[in-house]
Amino acid sequence: MGHQIIKQPDGRLAVFSSVVDAFVVMDATPEELVEWYAQEAAQDARDRTQRLLDKLHSEGAQFVYGRRALTWEEASRMSEEHGGDLH
Repeated sequence: MGHQIIKQPDGRLAVFSSVVDAFVVMDATPEELVEWYAQEAAQDARDRTQRLLDKLHSEGAQFVYGRRALTWEEASRMSEEHGGDLH
């Protein structure tokens, strides 16, 4: 994502996106930009997780990840071997 934070002539802040070649935020305070980026990151995480869940339900676990997916039993055994607690 090509963003650049730019200080406006009045001291407020703007975010310019090189993806759309336009400002995506203007007249922001530093605190507002921190919140804006936090919300963007949270939405990205939601979207990424939903895409994985959609693939898991439509294609099966073996196609969600770039390698063979672990079964519940395999993951449970590995977790237990490394001190994980299943309870």
